[in-house]
Parts: sequence; C-alpha cells; structure tokens
Amino acid sequence: MRGALEGTIPEVKRLETDTWWRMFRLLQQNHVAALTADAMSKLDVPREVKIPWLAECDKAERWHRYQQEVQTEIIGVMHQRGIPTLVLKGTHLAQYYPQPELREFGDLDLYFYDKHDEADRVAREVLKVEVSDDAHHHTKYNYRGVTVESHYDFLNTHYPPSNRRYEALLKELISTSDSHSSFITHHSSFEVLFLLRHMACHFAASRITLRDLVDWALTCRALEDKADWTLVEKTIEDYGMTEFVAALNTIAEQRLGFSISQRLEVLWCAVGLADKSRCLDVSLVHKIEHDIVYGSKEADNKADGWERLGWKLRRWQALAWKRRMVFNDPPARLLFASLTSHAEKPQSILHKM
Repeated sequence: MRGALEGTIPEVKRLETDTWWRMFRLLQQNHVAALTADAMSKLDVPREVKIPWLAECDKAERWHRYQQEVQTEIIGVMHQRGIPTLVLKGTHLAQYYPQPELREFGDLDLYFYDKHDEADRVAREVLKVEVSDDAHHHTKYNYRGVTVESHYDFLNTHYPPSNRRYEALLKELISTSDSHSSFITHHSSFEVLFLLRHMACHFAASRITLRDLVDWALTCRALEDKADWTLVEKTIEDYGMTEFVAALNTIAEQRLGFSISQRLEVLWCAVGLADKSRCLDVSLVHKIEHDIVYGSKEADNKADGWERLGWKLRRWQALAWKRRMVFNDPPARLLFASLTSHAEKPQSILHKM
C-alpha cells in the first residue's frame, strides 16, 4: 500500500505462493486490491496470483467509468429540474487518490439539500425506480444496476443521540457561503468532519477497513491548507473521538509512511500528553490496527432471523470498547437510542452491517 500511494517499488521479501494468495484475499476484503495491484506487479509474484490481482484493476476501472456515467446522468436529470446535488463519500473521495479509478466503491451517495422529497419524486417518475425508505437518514433505489442512497441527513440522527448536534454542525457548514474563501474553508471542514464521523459510526457498529484508513489519510493531506483545523480539533475533542483519531493518525504514519496533517498535532496534547510516544497505549493502537485489517468475529455474521438478532445483542456487548472511543453519550442512553432506532425502522435489525 505504501508503494501504491508513493509510486515506489515496495521492499518485500520472497514469499510462498500461499502467502501471496492470503495477502491478495485480505486486500480484497479491505477493498484495496485494485489500489495495490500496480505496486504488486513490480514484485516477483507467482503468475497464478498476479493475473487475478491485476484483474481487480480492470474491474475497478470499468465500474468507476460506469458509475461516473450513471452519476452524471442522475445529476443532470436533477439539475434540469432545479435540484442541486452534492456527491458524498466514495465517488467524491476518489479524486484524492493517485489513480481515482482504483478507489473501490459500491453505492452512490447523493445529497439534495432541502429538495430530497422532490428528488425522490423525480427518481420515481423520471428514472422509473422504486424508492425504499428502510433507513433513517436516506432513501435508496437501484438505477441501472447502481445502488443510490439519497441522503436527507448526513448521519443517523437517532443513534447515537449526539449525532443530532453533529448533523446540525455539518448542515451549517455545507450551507455557509459568505464568500468564495469561506465557502472553500467551510466545505473542506465539512468533508473532514463528515468523513470522520461516518468512519467512527461504522467503527463502533462493526468495523472499518484499510480503504477507510487511506480515505482519511488522503483527504486530510488534500485539504491540509483548506479546512479549519481549529474547528476540526475542537469537534474531535467535544465528541470524544480524540483517542480514535490519534490511533488512526499513528497507524497511517507508521504503516502508510506519511503523517496526517501537521495541523492535527495538538490532538496529542488533547489526550493529556504532549509527548507523542507516550500519548496512546501501544497495545490499543495494535488492537485497532488488527481490527481494521482483519475485522473480528463479532463484526460479521451470516445468520438470519432470530439467530441474527441474538448475535447482534452479543455484538453490542463485545464492541463496547469501540463505542467508548468514538461516542461520549452515556451508555444507557446509547442502548435506549439503539432500541428505539430499530423499533422505528424494524428492517434495520436484520441489516447485514
């Protein structure tokens, strides 16, 4: 991955074929197989592994072109009807990658500001799709084989409860445009803070992957001179995410080979220690790194029905350490909010995340 991001040839000792296979499958599970394929091609990798690995590039590039085509069509349809569109997450973050077409993604995430209902009506009447309302913060439909999430909120404002205040901050940032310079600053701050909270929520609910770590590192680097880092730092501390961010930055620096924005160095002091080397428990960083790369037995389960519901309750207990790192809501309030959220949208109980 370092070789892919730096455009260099990785230094990797000779490995057995089985080891290469395991590495390839692990990178697939982390959604970065296509990203690493070019760096891999410069190494002495067995042909039977190299061919399917390189095929990941072709698959990612074709899907990228196709999804961009669908995205452009939907935005065009909405624009003709006076509906503004903001592209979120994957297809937007790809621009920060050395080769945008190698950033793997699945869903298309769109935000229509205060015209979400009108956008869904257009989707039904013009795009001729069936719109589902199973989630709290977006509706969903499939258009030409692409799953589209039509956001009316950036976050699930039902869980955790603190997301309501966070959502208000995000919407304030995205709507502020007093001047061109402030527009850039506010939108860049929005990007960093939205990406961070989105990752934190997924981390607490199940897991994040190496793709998420790369997204975070490249976004911070791209927006280093644009975002309001004072606001970013204050928000991180106010919402109890300091340890989480410090761990991400440590892993990115040690494993990916470049430091997250120097503007965030004060985060080390926010944990209570100015000395970076003593700021975080090393075992905690390793635990988070292992969870990112490999996941955990609590993070995935193929069961259905009541068996899956029982597993979700067990997972809730097992992942308490993650919630403590990213949410500062009281535990009892978190549990109540989770139950209420599922009660309002029963389909989410069996969601595969």
